[in-house]
Amino acid sequence: KNTVINRKSIFLLFCGVFLLFGFIFLAYFLLLSFGGENLENRIDSLWDSFQGMLLKSGLFLFLAIAILPGFVLPIAPLLSLAGLWAEQHGAWTACLFCVLSLITNLSWTYWLARGPARTALQKLLNRTKFKLPESPPDNLLQWAMILRLTPGVPFIFSNYGLGILKMPFLQYLLISVPITGLTACGYVLTFAGIFSGDWTYLWIGICLIVIMIIVGKMVLKSKKNAD
Repeated sequence: KNTVINRKSIFLLFCGVFLLFGFIFLAYFLLLSFGGENLENRIDSLWDSFQGMLLKSGLFLFLAIAILPGFVLPIAPLLSLAGLWAEQHGAWTACLFCVLSLITNLSWTYWLARGPARTALQKLLNRTKFKLPESPPDNLLQWAMILRLTPGVPFIFSNYGLGILKMPFLQYLLISVPITGLTACGYVLTFAGIFSGDWTYLWIGICLIVIMIIVGKMVLKSKKNAD
């Protein structure tokens, strides 16, 4: 049976994804509340040491980009470190490694979502009226573009959401890699320009980010007009 997905279904899906990973944030804040200021200072110190380690080794830095966002760690600080790393190793090299890292991240989070995460989410939904579709909805490609291009939607939640909905893997990559890759390169080039003082990188990075935002608004507007 052919199915379509609407805004309500997307909202409920992302609520489910958020619940699956919400315990990570809850555990973190509970840990801070019990540990007090000393623990917070220790975590800050560990993060500073971790940053230094990443900047000394490009391998660790780009492995971090490939792995850590899958555990809901914001990717922006890692992209800023890639921009700082680019000052010594080249901005375009940093962009290339970032894209390769993101492809790795997109891949493993997709399969995690399609397998164990989908099973766990379905168990949570068994007592509700909402059920996950057995096959990808017919309009999932359109929604994938909207989710990828809409500012403010964390890309990692899109990874898990599209994987849970069983979007075909090749189609998922063809949509996700160009959008997330160009956006990430925009941030890396912007940070590289700021840290190195190279205005060329700065303007190219800002232009890439602005273009992706404009394209996202155009896609969202076309979706609203179609509805």
